[in-house]
Amino acid sequence: MKKILFIEDEIELNDAFRSNFAKTYDVDFAVDNVNGLKKAVDTNPSLIILDIILPGELDGLGLLKQLRENAYTFNIPILVLTNLDGQEEEIKKLGAVECVVKANTSFEALDKLVATLISRQG
Repeated sequence: MKKILFIEDEIELNDAFRSNFAKTYDVDFAVDNVNGLKKAVDTNPSLIILDIILPGELDGLGLLKQLRENAYTFNIPILVLTNLDGQEEEIKKLGAVECVVKANTSFEALDKLVATLISRQG
């Protein structure tokens, strides 16, 4: 079973992700950048879904840069979720394969996007 790592600090959203994706994928969660980086390195997920606004000194963009520079995680596709409309192209230039605005994306659309990104992994 393919593994998805969600790096998201909103517990309610993590619960929704779990109920939506756990039937199809092995799902794991981190609520901050430190645990997110550690879990990405330790578990080698098929896909990382990353929130931009995270607690701590390093936000999601900083974590995205670290994930792209790390020898263990540089090739894992990263889907960025954000509430910051208009930054999608900038975020893709930093290494995200896709960037979607949370408010504009349904779970159905997210499910299709996740399936597409994971199918590219083989």
